[in-house]
Amino acid sequence: MAGPRTSERFLDSGVWIVFGVLFVGAALLVKVFVVLVVVLVVLAVLLGLTLRLVRRTRRR
Repeated sequence: MAGPRTSERFLDSGVWIVFGVLFVGAALLVKVFVVLVVVLVVLAVLLGLTLRLVRRTRRR
């Protein structure tokens, strides 16, 4: 009765492959999200500094 055991092994390996792909995909999504947040924070700080500089030059 090698049939069911072979199919069980194939199913188990398939589950582990899907789990690995999902885990790697989730890790990549987290990295992309972190990069996007850092970029947005840097852009917000630069915008704030630019607006402050514009206000100072207009007063003078």
